[in-house]
Amino acid sequence: MKVQLTLVALFAVSIGMAASKPKALTVTVANPLDEPRAEEIVELPAPKENVIVHDAQGNLLPSQRTYDGKLIFPATVPAKGTATYMLTPVQVPYTYDTFVCGRVYPERVDDVAWENDRVAFRAYGPALQKSGERAFGYDIWCKRATKHPVVEKRYFDELRRGITYHRDHGNGLDCYKVGPTLGAGTPALLPEGKILYPWAYDTCTILDNGPLRFTIRLTYPAKTVAGMANVIEERLVSLDLNSHFNRSTVTYKGLPNSTPMAVGIVRHIGSSESFTSSDMLLCDDPTERPKDKAETGILFVGALFPTPVKETRTLPLDEKARKATAAEGHLLGVTSAQASQPFTYYWGAGWSRGDIPTWADWKTCAETTLRRLRAPLTISVK
Repeated sequence: MKVQLTLVALFAVSIGMAASKPKALTVTVANPLDEPRAEEIVELPAPKENVIVHDAQGNLLPSQRTYDGKLIFPATVPAKGTATYMLTPVQVPYTYDTFVCGRVYPERVDDVAWENDRVAFRAYGPALQKSGERAFGYDIWCKRATKHPVVEKRYFDELRRGITYHRDHGNGLDCYKVGPTLGAGTPALLPEGKILYPWAYDTCTILDNGPLRFTIRLTYPAKTVAGMANVIEERLVSLDLNSHFNRSTVTYKGLPNSTPMAVGIVRHIGSSESFTSSDMLLCDDPTERPKDKAETGILFVGALFPTPVKETRTLPLDEKARKATAAEGHLLGVTSAQASQPFTYYWGAGWSRGDIPTWADWKTCAETTLRRLRAPLTISVK
């Protein structure tokens, strides 16, 4: 009888272990659009276990757990079709090649810079503001001829070897002029119709750092708006693999009431193309050295609004500001900021010497990105 009880107990334990053993998950990704979608980042709630992702042909795909509890990986889905992926539990997390990454550079006046396989960006920090240099908006760094990270080496070469990143040494350069403007898609409040420039960030927290997504949380120094002191701006910015656009959510804490705000793109003197609507701002940019077009090419800059803004407008700069910035003014997408209510939009860039050869290609890229944002790939799991 004792032996029988032991056997029964062992059987029960083995059944319990089998029942609790993590199982592979089958993920089906569906595309609602009549166009194929290649290597688009999708996300689902992350399983408790470490997993690896394979496609239907058995190819291992890179994946990443994000700070907010998601599992992300690149999916390729035919037009109006589906694709199947397998998530298999593993004991030890895999390490993948990193294409999306960034960090804060205290050695370069607290810049925070980040990149993916297509483009790189920068936001300015408190050490720069203390120096007195006026640089308010997001910066763009061009990339070409490689999908791998380049920013770390550019900073090292600039600061340690005296090799400037304002020249192209084989994989692109920094040829975008920000200065005292909103640069490439920076948000700003518009009390009394004037831009309240945000200047440099106060704190920066890196939440995700590759291999597929980079995410930062930026907070900005307190401002006085419409007589209300201590208005705090917070931004959440993320960049995914294979995208020209950052996802940005801006929140203003402590606003007294509904306040006009805008997303702005500086339009430099010499820009020849622009397009504005309630759901996007686009323009080309001649770069800070338009005479060196063989090296600097043409930049393309844009902001996308999945939730349309109330209006778009052009806000010219005065003569003094024009001389200081070499800019005509700003393209603005204007909406209303509510206290502690987030507003999400997308901003980014392309380059004629990279993978966006022409203005027409940039407009197509922006329209395609917006269309896909409004019709996301959908996921079912079993």
